[in-house]
Amino acid sequence: MKKLMPLGLCVLLFSLVLSACGGNNEKPAANGNTNAAVTNAPANTATEEPVTIKFMHFKSDFTDQIAKIVEQFETENPNIKVEVQPVKYDDYYTLLKTKLAGGDVIDVFTLNAGFNTQLFADGGYLADLTGQPFLNNFDDNVVKGQATNGKNYIMPLNANPIAVFYNKKIFKDLGLEVPRTYDAMIAAAEKIKAAGKTPFALGWKDGWTLTMWNTRDMPSISALVDGQPDFFEKIETGAAKFADNPAVRTTIEHAQQMFELGNKDQLGVDYNGVVDLFAKGNVGMMYMGTWPLPDIEKKNPDLYNNDLGYFPYPFSNDESLNNLDFNADASLAIGSNTKHKEAAIKFLDYMSSKEGGDAWVENIKSLSYVKGTSTDIAPAIKDLQPYFDNGQTYDSQLYLAKTTIDWRAQFDQNLQNLFFKKTTPDKIIADMDAWLSKNHK
Repeated sequence: MKKLMPLGLCVLLFSLVLSACGGNNEKPAANGNTNAAVTNAPANTATEEPVTIKFMHFKSDFTDQIAKIVEQFETENPNIKVEVQPVKYDDYYTLLKTKLAGGDVIDVFTLNAGFNTQLFADGGYLADLTGQPFLNNFDDNVVKGQATNGKNYIMPLNANPIAVFYNKKIFKDLGLEVPRTYDAMIAAAEKIKAAGKTPFALGWKDGWTLTMWNTRDMPSISALVDGQPDFFEKIETGAAKFADNPAVRTTIEHAQQMFELGNKDQLGVDYNGVVDLFAKGNVGMMYMGTWPLPDIEKKNPDLYNNDLGYFPYPFSNDESLNNLDFNADASLAIGSNTKHKEAAIKFLDYMSSKEGGDAWVENIKSLSYVKGTSTDIAPAIKDLQPYFDNGQTYDSQLYLAKTTIDWRAQFDQNLQNLFFKKTTPDKIIADMDAWLSKNHK
């Protein structure tokens, strides 16, 4: 495969702040710690005594793959044992806050850049990584983009395009072209449904999958279609209401359309179930990051190698606006109360090396932020090459970066009520503003 994203992954300039998904807006309870700086010891300093560090992460769907990466680290660092604690994403931040507030020592853990990092830094739970040599292994703009109040508490790890997988065979058999506008995508979905196949694979039982979609649809439309790039910043201060933003109603309409064109029991099918459904080859489209690629390859090699395509999610009917959404995913932090700082630093040092970055790409099928790492993820990624080459990428999460009010769960609940015909778009908007009046600063 030709090397993707030349010039040192220059498109990562667009991935400066948030990940697509996660966390709530409750500030961690203070535990008496301050933001402790990690000693800038050389990363290759030998660890004399055998130690065990705890590594907690939210990539539970890649438990086995991450275990392989950790095993490689342990092989190169025989005096360090890593106790890996995978946690389902929907439960992750609640459990992490509980553990840290209770005084549990977690040496290394994943965080999403943005307000999640801000909240944990404010709580005194994060070691200061500013100036660590391993940060030189990343593009300077990415490091600066993930800084919090001018300091680096997290190390960038990987990023993902968030786009639409599609079954090329189904599209070819039905004479469908890759849709470049929202209406064209819905029209294609209706033809797929008329042919007796499932248009969209939707696994909305897991809260994050529904949230992942609407927290990209709404910000994209708000900023790029309706000219309100600062809408969520105004939500933060109480200077705007949901009723002030036409994008809210548009996202509600989009959600209803996709629900009607999705598989049966979307709210009863989780992420793993929907990936399995898509991999069987009878579904036209699935909106997702690159995370399902290992499972699709395992379950249906023919689909993976020959008939799997990937196109940018066309949130609008203006083709010129529908560029590729490219977001940061997981970053790594060191706990401020770790007793094994040197070992934790060595763990991050390995993950920031080309070897560690390539291991992440190979096992997780995700792009690494580490300079010079492989970009050979899957044949479907070739479809996105023109967008990287032409700089046609953007980060929808930048428009959410300045709010710590977690409106997402409330909005998801309203959408679910809409699907069951228990509410209307007008009532959803009124409910969101009533909720907001109780929750903005």
